[in-house]
Amino acid sequence: MRHPSILSCENVSQANYSHESQTIQGLFLMRHLRLIIIVALLALTFGVVHAQDDQLLIAGVVFQSDTFMQTVQAGMQAAADEAGAELILGNSENDLVTEASLIEDYITRGVDAIVITPISSDGSVAALRAAADAGITIICFNTCVSEEGIASGFLVTENRDLGTTTGAAAVEFITNELGGNATIGILNCDQFEGCPPRKEGFVETVSALPGVTIVADQPGWIADDALPVAEAMLQANPEINVLWAANEGGTVAEVLAVQSAGLAGEVFVFGTDMNNQMAQFLQSDDNILQGVTGQAPYQMGYDALNDAIAALNGEELEPVTNTPTIFFGRGDDELINLFVETEGLAVFETDEALDLTGMGEGLTIAGVVFQSDTFMQTVQAGMQAAADASGAELILGNSENDLVTEASLIEDYITRGVDAIVITPISSDGSVAALRAAADAGITIICFNTCVSEEGIASGFLVTENSDLGATTGAAAVEFITNELGGNATIGILNCDQFEGCPPRKEGFMEAMSALPGVTIVADQPGWIADDALPVAEAMLQANPEINVLWAANEGGTVAEVLAVQSAGLAGEVFVFGTDMNNQMAQFLQSDDNILQGVTGQAPYQMGYDALASALVVLGGGEVDAVTNTPTIFFGRGDDELINLFIETEGLALFGD
Repeated sequence: MRHPSILSCENVSQANYSHESQTIQGLFLMRHLRLIIIVALLALTFGVVHAQDDQLLIAGVVFQSDTFMQTVQAGMQAAADEAGAELILGNSENDLVTEASLIEDYITRGVDAIVITPISSDGSVAALRAAADAGITIICFNTCVSEEGIASGFLVTENRDLGTTTGAAAVEFITNELGGNATIGILNCDQFEGCPPRKEGFVETVSALPGVTIVADQPGWIADDALPVAEAMLQANPEINVLWAANEGGTVAEVLAVQSAGLAGEVFVFGTDMNNQMAQFLQSDDNILQGVTGQAPYQMGYDALNDAIAALNGEELEPVTNTPTIFFGRGDDELINLFVETEGLAVFETDEALDLTGMGEGLTIAGVVFQSDTFMQTVQAGMQAAADASGAELILGNSENDLVTEASLIEDYITRGVDAIVITPISSDGSVAALRAAADAGITIICFNTCVSEEGIASGFLVTENSDLGATTGAAAVEFITNELGGNATIGILNCDQFEGCPPRKEGFMEAMSALPGVTIVADQPGWIADDALPVAEAMLQANPEINVLWAANEGGTVAEVLAVQSAGLAGEVFVFGTDMNNQMAQFLQSDDNILQGVTGQAPYQMGYDALASALVVLGGGEVDAVTNTPTIFFGRGDDELINLFIETEGLALFGD
């Protein structure tokens, strides 16, 4: 079990669990995880992770010796070996006094950095502040401290997702195998700050079934200690037929308790964390363990140590970096065996992608966007690449943000007998009728970017977590305002609130801004197409001469804000943060006028490619996740290597196939 994180995820990823679909799903997840590896490879390519002339000395600290933490340290060691750094591995044994003693020793030994999962967000502050005051770089993983300014970076798994993903699997199992009724017992690890979101995600998901009752919820996270708790729970509640645990130790205890009680075939277990023991349970004939959602400990350790070296080399890091999860379900032997054979490394590091060759032969697919900006054009470029790779015929359409045009296009596709429509609908409600007609005609519907509100129409939905687009840029703006503007800023916003995905972007940005008491938002106006938004931005600056920071929720608004600052002659006085990445943004970021400071970009090429590939999978009889989150990346002023790579490859080296 690991000391869980303090963050949570609001998106619920539904999963499908047949052997065939899980193999496909695993490959798709591995494809998305490639993006994380690409960033690490970029660091290697550009020298970020190479040690300085004097060998760096770094301490890597965990708080217990379970499989998860050992795998984290294995990742640290691999990164240290590649960089030529010396790594000291420490274990605080979940004791604050031991942790403080280790840190004091590292200060005395003059380590360059400490990569650590602190025991307590508050209790670990004093020791780590002392290390930071001594000039030691601090990188958190898994957990972090509550005081800002101590850690240069924090790598964490979204704990809520660990619960919701397993919860979705449990819902399907309960529905299909138990007639929709289940009495559930839980082993929690609530004393650790990141565990409650796991339980909240699981409970919220399974509670969607009216036939589910949770009758027991007790602490138990270390296998030996949790086993008698689980056994007593089963004895006290003989009606229990499903168990869930929030961590590795609790999951092991539940499986062993079911075995010892002779309840195999009557009580079924779902849990958290993946290791070789879980793999054996999942492949055991006793049919007790049904599935677990695992984190990526090797990747977490590898990237955390690389972040430490990057910070030591003067690089600025993202305040928070989310690391991936993956679901392992009973029957998915291919994925489970891959984990076992490679000790989990292939699952979380593989560069393998789904082979589309021949999957599209004889198929016709329509790919529909709602406007012709760079983002949507890049989405369609990704679709075209997937179509070319598979042999499918692709028809590209643009609804021009008009529901009548969208309906007309869909009607035409029905008449032409297309096999699938891959679309970003204009309206969650207004687009329902046309797409329902297409689905009723036997056409497979895959949504990307936006989707319709009615269930049963779309077979899959690929979407970026919009709140993250705002929150990531907001975090960069907070740092800029703190360091460059003395903590004070008057902000103007161009929004795209009429589109359903835009309000969460703004909410994420504004929530990040709320951390600074010296920030005031004085204007918030619609503006998302550059030409139309430019006069809005210019008027905003004229009406509010005190504005010194602008933010926009999309590409067009960001362009308009930069041009407005230029035309007003306010370069050096007003600074812009925005959303979406393209070559024009890259030019703005590298311009000497110092106006645009950073944008958070989506992965439009990847979104288009995977959306069309999802259609092919469904048409081939497979299943895909109900919701698949696509990645984001921050481009900041001064990060010329990353920006140049985007320009030289048109973004494909970062977001492409």
